[in-house]
Amino acid sequence: MNSKQTAQFGFTLVELLVVIAIIGVLVGLLLPAVQAAREAARRMSCSNNFKQLGLGIHNYHSAYKQLPQHGSGTVDENITPNVRSWRATPNGNMLQLSMLVAVTPFIEQQAIWEQISNPNDYNKDGTVDFPAMGPSHGNINYAPWVTELPTLRCPSDPGTGLPALGRTNYAACLGDSGRRLHDGPRNNALLVKSNPSKQSRAANRGAFVKYKRTAFRDVLDGLSNTILMAEIATDLGDKDTRTISNDVGAKGNSGQVSSALVHDNPSYCSQNGMI
Repeated sequence: MNSKQTAQFGFTLVELLVVIAIIGVLVGLLLPAVQAAREAARRMSCSNNFKQLGLGIHNYHSAYKQLPQHGSGTVDENITPNVRSWRATPNGNMLQLSMLVAVTPFIEQQAIWEQISNPNDYNKDGTVDFPAMGPSHGNINYAPWVTELPTLRCPSDPGTGLPALGRTNYAACLGDSGRRLHDGPRNNALLVKSNPSKQSRAANRGAFVKYKRTAFRDVLDGLSNTILMAEIATDLGDKDTRTISNDVGAKGNSGQVSSALVHDNPSYCSQNGMI
């Protein structure tokens, strides 16, 4: 009696392991390429944001014959003058607005500019209202201040942090030192001691000096040789050196605090006869 032997089809365990290993190698080779392609797309998007900001600044200058002022807004007349810069109030923002506010209508953000430039009621019954140009920049009840604009964010930096205010990855260049940048340019009449006055004037020599109106004609080194803006990372309180500098001493949460105190740039050295 003859018996037929049934043929067996399928992978052996060794063959399956080899196939899995090959697939793993292919995935390992593919993932970096995919990540590189995504990062290239993010970099292109970020570059396009900078291009839009550059065009917006140029268009603003064409319209008003000056750069958008850094340190603009309103003042609450009920606050004593010597503390106006530091007091949070719903009736004014104490001239603490970034130059990015003024440039919004020139980067296709007319809608949010209309909200900011006109009085705004917070409650439906109108019991709480905000003046034109908004309240303090840290007021989280004011909708425009907590609105994030895609044009102002780099896709490679998804960080949010707290408080959840409207954030940006693009910062204006105020000067080449963080020393007394919050003061703006001062003279000896405003800062009694002459040395801090010199430090302040030396630090504040960028394109967007706080409280100062600057035009292209004031950029003596030429526009192509001068930094208007630069990219920063979201400040998560982890002292990342890529975040914006603070002139607040060792208690600040910026990674640039220590270097922010460097003020021995050519201007300061020249005033003190060092060069």
